[in-house]
Amino acid sequence: MTDIPFKRGVAHTCYTPVVSRANLAVFQTNPTIAAGDFRVSIDGGALNNLTTLPVVSPAGSKQIKIALSAAEMTGGIITVIASDQAGAEWADWSTQLATGPVPISQIDDEVYNKIMSG
Repeated sequence: MTDIPFKRGVAHTCYTPVVSRANLAVFQTNPTIAAGDFRVSIDGGALNNLTTLPVVSPAGSKQIKIALSAAEMTGGIITVIASDQAGAEWADWSTQLATGPVPISQIDDEVYNKIMSG
């Protein structure tokens, strides 16, 4: 069974570091993020800029907060691709999120509750 941890059509926030291009053994501290650096593709469609520009959070850290809108989560496979458009500060990065009508964890809870209620 495929684990579907993300609910389709529901906004999702995640955090990630990016690797420094100057030293591939470390994450970039306080990476510069500009419009066009982070793009989203829904079910293999065109890449579009994210509705909300990601930010370093907490400020000055190595962690980037990515907020995907409900509209950006409407497909079965959501691909986020990041490339430093302004220079060579950090390395390219990508991830894919599989979505479903409900997350597997919620289905498990519903099945458990149904069994327990007789």
